[in-house]
Amino acid sequence: MAKYPRDEFDDLQPTGRKGAHRRGGPISQGGAIALIAVLAVAALLVVFGALNIIRQSASNPEENVAESPTATEEAEPTEETSEPTVDVVDKTAEVHVLNGSGVTGAAAKFREHLESSGWNVTSVGNHSTNESSSVVYYSDDEYEIQAGALAAELGVETVEKSAEFPGQVTLLITSDIADDDLDSLGGDGGSTEGATGGTGN
Repeated sequence: MAKYPRDEFDDLQPTGRKGAHRRGGPISQGGAIALIAVLAVAALLVVFGALNIIRQSASNPEENVAESPTATEEAEPTEETSEPTVDVVDKTAEVHVLNGSGVTGAAAKFREHLESSGWNVTSVGNHSTNESSSVVYYSDDEYEIQAGALAAELGVETVEKSAEFPGQVTLLITSDIADDDLDSLGGDGGSTEGATGGTGN
């Protein structure tokens, strides 16, 4: 074996390294494991996202629509809601009943019926007329509502304003209602015993 002269490289301490060296194997292996773990997590996220999208698309779209505030407010009952009120007719107006039908006792029969219904009948009498349809007259605009209510109660179709008659509200009876059965209209009407007073009204 050839011998070479000693030089400065002979004084270096041995390091045990041979050739070009890189980082040891365990470090490179750990990096690979970390990369695999990251990729696995990313794959799981993609899978879960896809499943969520499929589940939402398969559900009923109407179930995902939130109920509007307006619909909720309308559905909730409020304390201010009350039962419908029924208008009470003021029956204190002075009612005059006139018999123009020629049927004896018609005015007295209607007076008794109206009084039993709460009307303030002040007088009855006879009246000569050519009318064939009964009429309810009122002397002033303030009695129009009462006249209309009385006409509706008796089935009289005509209501007119007139100063010709003595009462605030005047019922003119003609042949169209003179023989009506007032019991079917309510009240205690229909019985004329002791009511005619021999007047023939």
